Amino acid sequence: MDRRAFLTGWMQPNAATANYLSVQSSHDRTLSTGLEPWVPTTTDPWDAVRAGHLLRRTMMMPKWADIQTLLKGTPSDAVDLLMNTPSNPADPSMANHATTSLHGLDSVLTEQMKGVWAGDDAILKTWFANVLLNSPISIVEKLTLFWNGHFTSQFDANDYFVIAPLLFRQNQLFRNNGLLNFIDLAKAVTLDGAMLVYLGGDLNTKSRANENYARELMELFTMGFGSGYTEGDVKEGARILTGWRSAQFTDEPAPNGIFNTYFSPPDHDTGNKTYLGVQFSAIVDADNTEYLVKKNEIYGMIDAIFKGYSQAVATYICRKIYKFFIYSNPAGTDETVISAMAALFIQSNFDIKPVISTLLKSAHFFDNANVGCQIKTPAEYIIGIARQLGYSVNMADNMTTILQELFNPPNVSGWTGWHDWITTNTYPVRSTIAAAAITAMTDQNVIDFINKFTDPTDANKLITELGALMLPRKLAQARHDDLVTRLVGQNNPDYEWPTILSTTPSDAARNMRDVLTTITNLPDYQLC
Repeated sequence: MDRRAFLTGWMQPNAATANYLSVQSSHDRTLSTGLEPWVPTTTDPWDAVRAGHLLRRTMMMPKWADIQTLLKGTPSDAVDLLMNTPSNPADPSMANHATTSLHGLDSVLTEQMKGVWAGDDAILKTWFANVLLNSPISIVEKLTLFWNGHFTSQFDANDYFVIAPLLFRQNQLFRNNGLLNFIDLAKAVTLDGAMLVYLGGDLNTKSRANENYARELMELFTMGFGSGYTEGDVKEGARILTGWRSAQFTDEPAPNGIFNTYFSPPDHDTGNKTYLGVQFSAIVDADNTEYLVKKNEIYGMIDAIFKGYSQAVATYICRKIYKFFIYSNPAGTDETVISAMAALFIQSNFDIKPVISTLLKSAHFFDNANVGCQIKTPAEYIIGIARQLGYSVNMADNMTTILQELFNPPNVSGWTGWHDWITTNTYPVRSTIAAAAITAMTDQNVIDFINKFTDPTDANKLITELGALMLPRKLAQARHDDLVTRLVGQNNPDYEWPTILSTTPSDAARNMRDVLTTITNLPDYQLC
């Protein structure tokens, strides 16, 4: 199927929209590109459309100023800027909000405490949505969201809660390490407080080993299902992981401080273990310490995965990276490119940055067939509207309404994505949210929006640039002409636009709202 055709399969576009779509789809071609660096040409130039493509895939939609910034340098310069610009948001207000557990509370106090936790969770969601909204030109926050969907943890997992301060610290872990080394990231996540609580690691004892994390570590987080591990490896992995605890509450032990992970020696299985063919000898009491068990068993367990199953890990993780940044159709991945990514991943000793940087600089990334083929996630759609139009009301709640709740993926596998992002139920809601954003813009807001473009008094240039900002592919001529007509008014020539803008700004604002409404109602506005 055409990478964009599914959007027209169940919608009934009007005649003008149908014309737009037929013109746009003519640009599709068979993929024949790899990880070789992309070299712009006269037919495929480094322009606002390509710069916008890069920003759409690495951030929550571009602003016009972002596009202009990237166009000051080469495509390679643009990727380097995105990869090397840090993001250091201020902590949310609930970051250090310490509370008691539910132990000993009656039913009334229990519900009150759950309400406190839910309030902190809402603050955390709103905080992260605003961090994504206000990100500098950097891939860091988009990648933080990627890792949140890979190493999943949920606030409410079957009425068993991972409180917001722990989720915030996990989010910071991804922010600080998301471009570094994947082996180190896997080691850190294994002892992360939120992960310990979410998958029951804090209940894992030598008398009753909990297999959840041991299984998901291999099946979902590193190697992928069917990579050669056995049920015996799951059981042995669970034994290795015994004894680690998360200090969630003020009425429970916290030897390393509140919200930090600690080790409970009496709960650790000190016997012989065999994991993925690697022998872990029994340890004596003197060696059953936090430092030595972490060094010898936890890190040894992770090293066993990467040494024995490096190809499986590299392929599995690179396929997820590919689907996130290139094309999320499970049947539409390019296995040749993924194999090349995996080889680079192994060659780089599982450093993440070289793989993503090479991918984003590649001819494959900028291939026409990969431009505008992704469905906008709810985060990209909602926060993208806010970044571009300034409507940032209830972002986290609106995302939840269209099925992506921050810090609460549907299960340990994360968000499925692709066609799940748009259904006959959520598509109308998306349109309603976009309409509300446009309606909320005052005349002055609209004029300020217009004036951000390079030459706001030139109707044709303005529409060309607006198209590059709001839509993933270059405007077809029929679409361009229709939008210019809407901008200047049905009976006005385009050269009247400067007069309309300067003498009747309310008319200019009304017309621009019509243009924006038309754009946001187009099927390919759902793509990035």
